Amino acid sequence: MQSARFFARGYRHGRRFPDPTAPAAEARPAAAGPLQAYFDAHTEGPGIWKWRHYFDIYERHLERFRGKPVHIVEIGVLGGGSLQMWHDYFGPETHVYGIDINPDSRKLTRDGVEIFIGDQGDPRFWERFLEGEPTIDVVIDDGGHTARQQAVTVESLLAHVRPGGVYICEDIHGPFQPFHSFVDGLTRPLSDIGLPREQNPANSLQRQIASVHRYPILTVIEKSASPTSGFEAPRHGTIWPVRRGRASKRARDDSPGVGSSL
Repeated sequence: MQSARFFARGYRHGRRFPDPTAPAAEARPAAAGPLQAYFDAHTEGPGIWKWRHYFDIYERHLERFRGKPVHIVEIGVLGGGSLQMWHDYFGPETHVYGIDINPDSRKLTRDGVEIFIGDQGDPRFWERFLEGEPTIDVVIDDGGHTARQQAVTVESLLAHVRPGGVYICEDIHGPFQPFHSFVDGLTRPLSDIGLPREQNPANSLQRQIASVHRYPILTVIEKSASPTSGFEAPRHGTIWPVRRGRASKRARDDSPGVGSSL
């Protein structure tokens, strides 16, 4: 019940968030990155349909894969233009697994691009896809955009993304689209950590997930490059505030306290 109250409190605060108290400093428009430049120059040929604010997010999380062998699962290929966009961005060693429910998408198969026809909302489709043990560094879910499809895809693929990989889910429209709740529930175990003086071995999710980023209508999950074994909160320094009251000793023993490095 308290979680629901604080959710409602946070939602109200977000909806009523105050305007900036000072005008933003004028800045020159940032130069378009290579992905946005490719998109802006692509005016003919296979279609690409993207929200413009996605491009900065892509580059923030995917730039480190450029020039390396990278394997991408792209769900929802539509006109096929993004298949070439990824090749142009990452380089000639890019391999794309394109997923679409439209059988006509098979014609997009070419060197470095494999097309798989199936429903992303069907766990059996993903079981068949994974039977081939594909290497997966990046997942971009731009498919059917329903919460059930998005949730099934995370459940089927996230564990198979290699360490250091990135999972992106696009077009999560609306504050109450249920996939937001799915992500909230999925990531709560990341905070399943006890008190500083306790042993806090990492659970399976904590060992594998480095971070979760929520952007306007887009969520990014980053896999850990190196597994985390556990969590500790050591104290450094010699001067600590004196806490008074019956709970003071326990507070001193169990909490990092004011002046700690946490």
